[in-house]
Amino acid sequence: MNTPDRSQVKSSRKISYIINPATRRDAEQIAERIRAARPDGVEIEIAQTAEPGDAIRLAQIAARTASLVVACGGDGTVADVTTGIFGTDVPLGIIPAGSTNIIARDLGIPTRLESAIALTVGPHRLTTIDVGRCGERCFLHIAGAGIDSRFFADTDRSLKRRIGWLAYLPPAARALRLPPARFQLTVDDRRTSVTSPLILVANGGSIITPALHLAENVRRDDGLLDLLIFTARGLGPVTRTLGALMTMQLTRSSHLVRLQARNISIEASPAMPIQLDGDVVAQTPAHFTIAPAALQVATPIR
Repeated sequence: MNTPDRSQVKSSRKISYIINPATRRDAEQIAERIRAARPDGVEIEIAQTAEPGDAIRLAQIAARTASLVVACGGDGTVADVTTGIFGTDVPLGIIPAGSTNIIARDLGIPTRLESAIALTVGPHRLTTIDVGRCGERCFLHIAGAGIDSRFFADTDRSLKRRIGWLAYLPPAARALRLPPARFQLTVDDRRTSVTSPLILVANGGSIITPALHLAENVRRDDGLLDLLIFTARGLGPVTRTLGALMTMQLTRSSHLVRLQARNISIEASPAMPIQLDGDVVAQTPAHFTIAPAALQVATPIR
């Protein structure tokens, strides 16, 4: 993904790190490496989450005094920390430590622990991006209802910690066999109904790896959400559509409808879980908005 040009080079004087101990990395090791990397004149605070959603509260507290708040975990932790600092002028840092780390990788943030820490304590570029909102919660990459939210809800967290995104495969296979839902969608001022196995609301355009694109020109700096409606029904058509995704042919599929909007409402029958950046945190009905240029993220200087 192309990152926006609205950026500035900066170093931080007080940095707050919020570590999710469910990360695939060792939380104590992360904390030790952070302390060891602290330059003279830089104050650091380190906190660990204790339960789901805890990162939001910790980030709200940190934003009162820190000049940079850093999420140490996967994409869900990044989304929670963003929720906590949303509405302030405090930038976000990321130490990728999850299963896919797609937000960090899309933004060019190194996945090597030492390099990611060095980026937060040293000079970095503040890159401005849009923030997706679902109610009071933020997401930076993708929200979804249907196959993805069903299998995220069904994923074994301990297995995910051990083997990463491969833990999604068994629940994904089960979700593919579930019947689609009937969705009522409001896209800005347009209303439509569709039977679909999967609805995505995208602020970023790749999955699993930055090279695997859902659609072209899904950007984090255009002030728009991309609504991707999958219309394939039945195991065969759904499997072929997923195959088109894996071979970079999805945009040619007759089973994909793409719309862009600033406001999207989703209702479903039956009610569907809603995932935000990989964590199931709500269910339909849900309302999504975009906050343009609402967040600065510490990224490498190029």
